[in-house]
Amino acid sequence: MKEVSKERKFVESVDISIGLKDVNLKDPSKRFRAEIVLPHKPNKAARIAVVGTTDILERVKELNVQQMLSDTDVENIAKDPKAAKGFVKDIDYVLAIPQMMAIVGKNLGRFLGPVGKTPSVLPPNAEFESFLDRYQRICKLRLRQNPVIHARVATRDMENNDIAENVEVVLRELEKRLDNGPHNIKHVHIKTTMGPAVEIGGTN
Repeated sequence: MKEVSKERKFVESVDISIGLKDVNLKDPSKRFRAEIVLPHKPNKAARIAVVGTTDILERVKELNVQQMLSDTDVENIAKDPKAAKGFVKDIDYVLAIPQMMAIVGKNLGRFLGPVGKTPSVLPPNAEFESFLDRYQRICKLRLRQNPVIHARVATRDMENNDIAENVEVVLRELEKRLDNGPHNIKHVHIKTTMGPAVEIGGTN
């Protein structure tokens, strides 16, 4: 993949594309969303928004958080659909304390849901640094009506073995969710953000 992709002036993601076969996606039980914790953290930070009370936001202020929002902030964003769409585009994960999950769902659910960014709970008593670090390692898999899964698994500047191990973990976890495991995988490609796709596996 690196050999056939020109180096760019920015840190490219490494993306995986997995085509499936013999999966009946008309059956809702065959569709899923999954969050897989990668063994190696990509060097491109995930963009996280935290929704919480003043004391919670104060605790996460020094951590790697893209946006910190109160319940009023959430309501104000939702009043302007253009601002809401911009917010959703600019973040990867929304984490909200339990008592604010309903506020986020009510105001931003219609913007977050369609793009697979459903908010997650931030436990108020969590050790925030390690909790947020976990989200820097998460790879999201989403299977809906289209039998193809796309996900970010690494960044180009990572060591080759680390990229390979992240890919292997994603494939293993996906196989667990398929009725026939690897036999449901038709093809697997990886690519850098702007590079060509390279086939690395699959079954006939």
